[in-house]
Amino acid sequence: MKSERGTSGRLVRLGVFLFLVLWLAEAVTKVLAVLQEYTGADLKSTVTSRLGEGLRVLAPAVLAYLLTLLAIYVLFGALNGHYAALIAARVSARRPGRSRFAPGLAFLAVNAVFLAGLYSLNSALYPASNLAFVRQSLLWVGDVGALKTAGLALLAVYLAGFVVMSVRTAGKKTAIASLAFWGVLLVAPLDPAYLLHRALPRAEAVRPAAPNVILIGIDSLNPLHTGYAGYPLPLTPNLDAFLKENVVFRDCYTSIARTFPSWYSILTGQYPVTNGVRLNLQKRKNIKSADRCLGHILKDRGYRTVHFTDEVRFSNITSAEGFDVLRHPVMGIKDFVFGSFHDFSLTNVFFNNPLGSLLFPFLKYNRAVFHLYDGRYFINDVVAELDRLKRGKPFFLAVHLCIGHWPYFHASPREFKFQPGADPRMALYDSALSIADRQLGRILAALKASGLYDGSVVVVLSDHGESAEGHGSDLRNSEQNRTLLAWKPAGGTVHRDVDRLVRTIDIAPTILELVGAGTAGRAFDGESLRPWLGDPGVPEPADDRSVFMETEFSLLTPGGLGIALQSMIEQGIKFYEFDRTGLITVRDDIAQVLIRRRNRALMTSDWKLVRDVVLRGSSEIVRTALFDLCADPACKEDVAAERPEIFRSLWDRLSRYYGSELAPPAAEPGGAR
Repeated sequence: MKSERGTSGRLVRLGVFLFLVLWLAEAVTKVLAVLQEYTGADLKSTVTSRLGEGLRVLAPAVLAYLLTLLAIYVLFGALNGHYAALIAARVSARRPGRSRFAPGLAFLAVNAVFLAGLYSLNSALYPASNLAFVRQSLLWVGDVGALKTAGLALLAVYLAGFVVMSVRTAGKKTAIASLAFWGVLLVAPLDPAYLLHRALPRAEAVRPAAPNVILIGIDSLNPLHTGYAGYPLPLTPNLDAFLKENVVFRDCYTSIARTFPSWYSILTGQYPVTNGVRLNLQKRKNIKSADRCLGHILKDRGYRTVHFTDEVRFSNITSAEGFDVLRHPVMGIKDFVFGSFHDFSLTNVFFNNPLGSLLFPFLKYNRAVFHLYDGRYFINDVVAELDRLKRGKPFFLAVHLCIGHWPYFHASPREFKFQPGADPRMALYDSALSIADRQLGRILAALKASGLYDGSVVVVLSDHGESAEGHGSDLRNSEQNRTLLAWKPAGGTVHRDVDRLVRTIDIAPTILELVGAGTAGRAFDGESLRPWLGDPGVPEPADDRSVFMETEFSLLTPGGLGIALQSMIEQGIKFYEFDRTGLITVRDDIAQVLIRRRNRALMTSDWKLVRDVVLRGSSEIVRTALFDLCADPACKEDVAAERPEIFRSLWDRLSRYYGSELAPPAAEPGGAR
């Protein structure tokens, strides 16, 4: 008996040691990957100093995170050592002649099966993980489905043996504890809280006096990548169905093709110059319209206001925008540091679920942890929130789906067979967009099932577009600033396509008119779209809308790559700062430089005037060009010299609007200085 206890203790200690070594190897692998990806070979002292500052801010959270990880690895190591000891004892009892070798062989067998299954499943489920090497090294397994099946089969064999040995051989208390542990791990991915919520009887939707307002934003959606627009891949069946039933504005534009400025224009009905939001991660003290958002206006009219998003690295919307309820990931440097570092086999496979979000809060709703994100649990909570909202007063719900945003990677990407007309450069984007469409489909289905759909104003939109070159960097490429915009007024509407030029700043005034609030006396830059949402026979406004546009960054401007972690460390270390709470913002002095150096444009239905700022060392070269959108929608040929009167008219409007932010134009149309 003592011999068995001694063997069991040795195997448990050996298991703990093995898994601590495993954790250390995985941690080193991730650290090296982060350093290679985000700093290259040149880790400058200034970077080290700034990272040290960040780690000091996060010291308690970092310690708690590391202890949690170590506890998980120690627990699994102890379980596997215990499992091996049970097998060894069983073998020794049946075949005493093999008792000398039984512990070692049992330990090797248990851990070989478990780790092979673990890494196979991690590689199949999370191909962007740094630990997905099995996917490349075991090509003989076949496709991802076969690798997933192999991983599940190995873990099933491991677990079946564990259950049998625990029931037959282990002590009662030990068996109950270990089986309960595995039971929790197996149930957690099912999201039992959500399943319980859905199983409970649900009340009928209360019909409020005013219509509910629901905005569903699909980040970075290029309308040309929808089946509705003729894209050849089956990416967006749910969105296509919605568009075919409602009013679609096919020529809608945002002023800045960046997430936070665009959403602020949606919520305020104002251009960025008016509301003060010119940058992602804008300092809040520079926002001019923080108390004039849709959330404030509708709350004053008795609405409950709720905002959901699964990405906050680019868009820091808070309760200051008038929302009663916020369902967001963790904001600030915690998101960047933990989200970028978190990639461990055991936590990926067993704790990437609601249980894991309790242990690692930065995982909850967080699309920015792209190698692990699939969005199921985020939508579970949106659906559950709809069941709560339908019981009371009218509500304003804004949902921002961000899985289609760069870097496009996500858990279990879909692969589509290439079709002529699809863009092979955007295969990852298309895969992410298809997941966003599934999310949209679940929300729309929940609205209909709960009785909320017909009586609500439902707007499906994108904050900005996307091109193969990204977004927010090129005003000649209309795909970056063109957005999706589709409306279903309360009570329904007649489907139609509207080809007039409209703007995202027109959304807020339209919503207020549809709920009976009116726009008189409100400082909107946009105009209501209501004339197109009712009786098609009603006279439409004159086709005289135009849109002022600007890049957030030029790619040749400091910060031009945005706020990816690479940019933060390599160049953003100079341009971004974080406060004591870890919230990351753009430095005031740098913000002014970035605003002055950005490109700008004025677009009408027929013309686009583009002013580009190109950096050459310390010099700034300004080029202003005019494009005929009817003859040249891709903006390839400058016609300023042929149409000087159009050039001058648009330039006068652009220069009056931006004022001192612009230098005088070139002496000759289309020239440079």
